[in-house]
Amino acid sequence: MPLLGLIGYPLGHSFSPSYFKDKFHALGIDDWSYDLYPISSLTQLPELISSTPDLVGFNVTIPYKTAILPFCHSLSDAVEVIGAANLILIERQEEQTFLHAHNTDVIGFKNSLLNFISGTISNALILGTGGAAKAAAYVLNELQIHHQTIGRKTETTYNTADCSKFDLIINCTPVGMFKEQTDYSSDILPLNYESIKSGIFFFDMVYNPKETAMMQAFKQHGANVKNGLEMLHGQADAAWDIVQKTLLDNMDNTM
Repeated sequence: MPLLGLIGYPLGHSFSPSYFKDKFHALGIDDWSYDLYPISSLTQLPELISSTPDLVGFNVTIPYKTAILPFCHSLSDAVEVIGAANLILIERQEEQTFLHAHNTDVIGFKNSLLNFISGTISNALILGTGGAAKAAAYVLNELQIHHQTIGRKTETTYNTADCSKFDLIINCTPVGMFKEQTDYSSDILPLNYESIKSGIFFFDMVYNPKETAMMQAFKQHGANVKNGLEMLHGQADAAWDIVQKTLLDNMDNTM
């Protein structure tokens, strides 16, 4: 039985199992399944792969999108540039196992962003410095949108950024996300919300809750807001496209 999964820690908030279960059923491949693997350290990854021989690939979420790369044997062009991956395909050859890294966050984010923004975007601000922020920067480079990235330890930090300079602000941190173990949904980054220009665009990659506290704060200052749900679906669809193209085609060729 072919098996896909998700690694990260913690994973109580994941939508992936139900998404892929519905996907498998719609495609008539009910022998496929999708499991969660909440590993607390990537040192557990080799054992997970060796002890789960049906595992053909897995998605990667916080906090491993960047840290996973040293375990991989090949990187897609996007992963090479971004330095982060959210999809790993497993190739098993006799006694050897090879991991191939892909990034579909860029696809999901780009399509969702283009469905959201309008007019001229001269400057964008990326909040966060992790794998999701790097995917956002990759897309903004493709779209030729000038941007700045800030985080807790960058020269310009959240509480010193001048939001009035930006037409688009993107939250690439998990701040404001609802998690089953602890509710962080009321959390917001310490931005100068009073400096937000009316009419700008705020894209929050968080998808649960549907409207985060940061989205509410931006709306109060006249911003257009969007959450990360469409991006989430888009990256998952793109991941499945890669799985079909590589794994299912290879299975057909060996039959």
